[in-house]
Amino acid sequence: MKREKLKLSTILSYALATGSGYQIMGSLVGAYLMIFLTDTFGVPAGAVGVITVVASVWDAINDPMMRTKSRWGKYRPYFLFIPAILTVVVVLLFASPNIGTHGKIIWTAVFYILYGMLRTAIEIPSGALINAVTDEPSERSKMINAYTMVMGICTTIATSFGLALVSLFGGDNTAKGYMIVVGLAGVIMTITCWMCFATTKETCVQHNEQKPLLEEIKNLFHVKGLLSVIAVWLAAYTAYNIMMSSSVYYIMYCLCRPDLISVYMLDVSLIGLLGIVIIVPLFMKLFHKTQKAFAISQVAVIICDILIVIFHGNMAVLFICSGVASMFATASMPFSAMMMTEMTDLVLIDSGRVVNGTMAALKGFSNKAGIAISSAIVSFTLAATGYIANAIGQEPQAVITGITVARFVVPVICGIVIILALVKYPITDEIRQKVRAVYEKQHTENK
Repeated sequence: MKREKLKLSTILSYALATGSGYQIMGSLVGAYLMIFLTDTFGVPAGAVGVITVVASVWDAINDPMMRTKSRWGKYRPYFLFIPAILTVVVVLLFASPNIGTHGKIIWTAVFYILYGMLRTAIEIPSGALINAVTDEPSERSKMINAYTMVMGICTTIATSFGLALVSLFGGDNTAKGYMIVVGLAGVIMTITCWMCFATTKETCVQHNEQKPLLEEIKNLFHVKGLLSVIAVWLAAYTAYNIMMSSSVYYIMYCLCRPDLISVYMLDVSLIGLLGIVIIVPLFMKLFHKTQKAFAISQVAVIICDILIVIFHGNMAVLFICSGVASMFATASMPFSAMMMTEMTDLVLIDSGRVVNGTMAALKGFSNKAGIAISSAIVSFTLAATGYIANAIGQEPQAVITGITVARFVVPVICGIVIILALVKYPITDEIRQKVRAVYEKQHTENK
């Protein structure tokens, strides 16, 4: 097929489908589901941790299964059928039926696992779709930049004004407020995903001979540097998600200032948006290589989080350093997407196989595992230190220390892991030149 220039409508529809309603819903779950479960629904913190771990194990099995062939393509069909179902599941996840403690644990487990599966069914195809829509690096960058820009804006809206919207729609009924807000996000997600389905074409898909799933995954793990890349993804997603999920607990129970939750989340989210707008393009221009830009951004995160721990309780240091750390931490999202496309290209030139879906599945699993690890760290810490739900100003010192460690020390450890793992990142200038030559040859043959 003769290559056509990527249309603006394709870039925008992809950005809206993957970054607007879908991201608002995901941000609400990431930032507020845990505290909703422990403080509103009444699920024990330890049970929340077990549920997230079990869901992560199941995701390890079902992530690579998101593969299909149809007259609409390999990835686009998921945008057509999944969003409406996902909306219903997330609305029920935030429901608060009075069914006793054991019933609540079962309810949460069922709908959280379904949420993970359905999120996978959108996340993996959306990641793979970038390489299927275009093989031009500059156009892929435009898709990634547009999507991360929309994602940053919608994350800011969800995390900064989510509680206000919940209060507006639900009043004293917190569960009702959450259900309405995530329902509205689901409607936006469904409409934008249908738009993406209508405006994208999988023009760069090469149909390999289908291999058994386990064999394909086994072969992929022989790719040089892949384990290091997975370690980077896992650490980055763990750090980002623990930043979002533990912040509410930190402000509410360590500082005893629930009135500052919205302001703090706005600080973290709004300044974090600058990581997408400024840090990513600036660092790529200065350092040229994804791995170097990524590593230097993590140094900034580590320094800021250490300063917050040293000057614990100083509001000026907290807000300034949290904002700056979030700015560099948020930059890890587009850097991770760039790494995925580069690793997919590496497999192409090494073996001639197109593994868009499988590579996206590995990145998607890393995301899910990061969410599970961060949730487990927070929930098990709360359970182990004697956390008392809704006991502002009355928490044991062990709880306050545990939340502080989870919020700031864990991201420091994750940053160190990222920097060390990036040393083994296999993409070099020589490989980038080989990839460019392969695509230019394909374009010439297709003319």
